[in-house]
Amino acid sequence: MNRADPRLVTPLDLPLVRRAVSQSLPLDMCAALTRGIHGLEDALLAAVPLADLGAPTMVFRNGEGDFVGQFRHRMGDTVAQFVFLAPEPQEGNARDWARLLEALTFEAGKRGAHLLTAEVAEDHPAFLAFRLAGFAVYSRQMILRREPGPVTGGDPALLRREVDQDSFAINTLYTNTVPRLLQQAEPVSSPGCYGLVYEREGQMAGYLMILEGKSGVVIKPYFHPEVYEQTSAIILSALTYIPRAERMPVYLYARAYQDWLRGALEQVEFEPCTHQALMVKYTIVRTERSEVVSLPGLEPHRLRPPVVDGPIHFHDSTGQEDRSPRRVRRQKIE
Repeated sequence: MNRADPRLVTPLDLPLVRRAVSQSLPLDMCAALTRGIHGLEDALLAAVPLADLGAPTMVFRNGEGDFVGQFRHRMGDTVAQFVFLAPEPQEGNARDWARLLEALTFEAGKRGAHLLTAEVAEDHPAFLAFRLAGFAVYSRQMILRREPGPVTGGDPALLRREVDQDSFAINTLYTNTVPRLLQQAEPVSSPGCYGLVYEREGQMAGYLMILEGKSGVVIKPYFHPEVYEQTSAIILSALTYIPRAERMPVYLYARAYQDWLRGALEQVEFEPCTHQALMVKYTIVRTERSEVVSLPGLEPHRLRPPVVDGPIHFHDSTGQEDRSPRRVRRQKIE
């Protein structure tokens, strides 16, 4: 491998990662908003080839700059998520970043991931690098923020905690409300999260996936469109289940297909925080090919025409049986 080619990080690269991470661009907003960036710790673990630690990190040094990228992937999952690029991409180096992104995509494919995702603002220089590397926009999203403060007026009885028996109903709601293209890029639940359920007339009409961390709380809502008028009350009820909402910010995702949520969320003190695009690239390409299938030869003695084993008897209109040879021969010929 050429020394200028992107490669997996080694312990010798950790000083570089330490310098770069302090100026990184987060690409997994759920992780960044709840836990912050732990790139140095993840890179240190990824440099120890003793086990699958789920955070491969790559470096690219071309003599003009140093480039670091990391994604998160659990073995067996089909979706991998970019964590950060460091230092933060600037104008003029999009092609260098694109080269690193292509190498990271290839590495994700080697681990068994079918696609790789990233959350990027469309006006950021990194957006061009992702497009050059072959990433496509699957959805646009707005993240709204509620400042820490007391939660008043919420009715906890509107919601209840998710239980194992809800999995089928949750998946049905998700399948019926989320665009199919987006379903491929984002599972309905994530490790470390829990859910709240809203039911109406015995049917699941809303589900809120909640992820908490030391830096904040993230809510991803899935609502049936018919519950629009109850959305504000449902969100306010959800905040009563989150004690941390009084002392840390709460963030809520609103995808492009949920643009109707913004007005309802502003009624419960959520304000727009950032606009981004969810970018996706497949690591595999579906191809179709035809195959010639050989069939066993047919045995001639088994091919026999349908014949009558005995004489055919007819009945005339009077009900008397006609056994004349003439009638039998004519029927056989016909």
